[in-house]
Amino acid sequence: MKAAFPFAARTFRIVPPRWAHMPLSGEGAREHGGRFNPTGMSAFYSSLDPHTAYAEYTQALYDRPGLLCSFDVEAANVFDLTTPEGLVSAGLSEADLTERWIGRGDAATQQAARDLSADGLDGFLYRSLQHPSGRNLVLWRWEGTAHVRLVDRMGEAVTRPMK
Repeated sequence: MKAAFPFAARTFRIVPPRWAHMPLSGEGAREHGGRFNPTGMSAFYSSLDPHTAYAEYTQALYDRPGLLCSFDVEAANVFDLTTPEGLVSAGLSEADLTERWIGRGDAATQQAARDLSADGLDGFLYRSLQHPSGRNLVLWRWEGTAHVRLVDRMGEAVTRPMK
């Protein structure tokens, strides 16, 4: 397995209204694929700060509705793609990080996700393309040794579909 490190931090993501009842779901990513997951592979994407979460979610569509959620991530073994050494160790290049992936399923970042997930890795830490100083986390496993918990101190989360 590639070198990984334990990751523990509060992360943030904006959840679309369609998934507000399932803020921990990776179904949207599974249905549509993402930069670090091909279609059919579930993924939980989040950001290390709320500003990056907003930039990632809206991607210049500033009137897009969504719910900002916080998550405590603990004990995930993630691979750091924010350094040149990390990229090389993952078999990726800077160019791979900006390569068009939509509709492909065979992008280098998606293949690295498949390979490293099969090796038992939980996810990647990577730089945001939408918010230059931001960092994001993608997990392919978040129940078990990697654990993600919704922060809901007031008990306001709706955990069932709204009618």
